[in-house]
Order: sequence, then structure tokens, then C-alpha cells
Amino acid sequence: MIIFTKHALERMKQRAITKDEIIHVLTNSKERMKDILGHSIAQLDGNGKILRIFFVERDKDIIVITAYKTSKEKYRTK
Repeated sequence: MIIFTKHALERMKQRAITKDEIIHVLTNSKERMKDILGHSIAQLDGNGKILRIFFVERDKDIIVITAYKTSKEKYRTK
């Protein structure tokens, strides 16, 4: 099950990111990274932007913490 925190839902609304987009990234991202706090990051490149999803996994659930789109080259995988 994918659970969205209140913070994630607020940021998604501000940034015009849909739940379907989040699910697509979580389902299709081949590479997972960790941030310095230990959160997992999934991302996909599309339409000139990278959609980055920050989440944690608890039991069988994925808890989405936040998401944003960026065009910064440093996030593109080689």
C-alpha cells in the first residue's frame, strides 16, 4: 500500500504532481538511493524534468514523504 503523508499531499498540490505520477515513478524507477536521513529516493526522467520521490518503507507499506520536479543535471543518472 502507498500512503501519502499530509506534507506530501500539500507539496504535491503546490507542485502539480499527481498520485498517478508518484505511483508510476515508484513502480518504474530502476535505481533507488538514500538521503542523509536514510529516506529512500526514487526518480524518473521525463519531459525534460526529473520527478524525485522521497519515501520510507515500513512493513509492506511505502510512505511518501515528499516529491518534486527538477531539471538540475546533478540528479540525472548516467
